[in-house]
Amino acid sequence: MKLKIEDIKKGFDATKEYLLHPIAALFQSKKISNNKELAQYIRNESAKVVQQTLYEYVRNRMGTLYVKMHDDQKFIDSLNIATWNIYTVALQDLTLYSHSVIENLYKKEFSNLELENFYKEILDAEIEKGLKQELLDDKIKEFHLRLQSTDLRSFFQNKPFKESSLALYYWAPIADELKKQDRNIVLNSIHLKWKNIEKEFSKLLNL
Repeated sequence: MKLKIEDIKKGFDATKEYLLHPIAALFQSKKISNNKELAQYIRNESAKVVQQTLYEYVRNRMGTLYVKMHDDQKFIDSLNIATWNIYTVALQDLTLYSHSVIENLYKKEFSNLELENFYKEILDAEIEKGLKQELLDDKIKEFHLRLQSTDLRSFFQNKPFKESSLALYYWAPIADELKKQDRNIVLNSIHLKWKNIEKEFSKLLNL
């Protein structure tokens, strides 16, 4: 998930374009037939959801000031940190959701170790694109603990994208007093994006 300053600047003006993973739009029409394609789908869709909701929220909240922030390195850094932290949780949510749906539709069973390895491989591929090793290690541990209390069979039915929604609210680089006013709007915005994925995911499967 490349996230350079130039990408962030462009993102303010083009939140509907998939700058983090430009092939996301093309991939939507493809069927998912194996783990490699599933991993790519999860990366693309997670990146798209995070970019659209985070950039849209920041742009709307800052109004005309967002142009001036293009050259504010501290702000760019905070947006970068927020993006990676939200994105890594979005990857967790979509990994669990997709495997939960597959388990129910195809009567397949996945062990926690399989899910951990799947998630780790996705994160490993992001290292060369800017993901810090420290954050990767923290998220692997977080995902390991999360799996201990997750019932994969019913996960897809029980607010599967709650954690990434809360991560967006927590990490968005907006003053806390303003975020409190925006809580419902922010959570609803990402909820709607994930709902679109829930409607379409099973139609893409060809396992």
